[in-house]
Amino acid sequence: MGSNMLRILVAVVMLGALGAVQADERESDFQRDVKQVIREIKVALDSIDLYRVPQVPQAADEELTLTCRELEWAMAAVVPKTYSYRPSFYDDPVQGGGMWIGTMYYPVYATALYGVYHDYKEDRRIISAEDRIEVLRRLKAEKRCYES
Repeated sequence: MGSNMLRILVAVVMLGALGAVQADERESDFQRDVKQVIREIKVALDSIDLYRVPQVPQAADEELTLTCRELEWAMAAVVPKTYSYRPSFYDDPVQGGGMWIGTMYYPVYATALYGVYHDYKEDRRIISAEDRIEVLRRLKAEKRCYES
């Protein structure tokens, strides 16, 4: 939701700047510079990938030579990396304390941003482990390890 609000805010600013630029019939150097900056901002925002996109993870060459048992051991070693022991926002005492103290001293509300940052890092760690497990599962399926 936060990225959508950011995109809407940037779009409003860009439209306002474009409206101001188009209000004047002749285009000055400043107006050309503003248009260029707006184009660069749009390219920068489009290059930020906040959300996952579907992709097929590829196996490394050394993984192709593993036996079914070795693939199972590798999967078992990666599974604990998918666990998260971090409490949710409402169960986290740091977030609760930050919100309580923030009612008296508003800069403490920044602890919420700290929690969001750690959630992002935790999600990225879990996603990479899940991708690794998916690669190993595909290899096991290709080697027909599930049969027998």
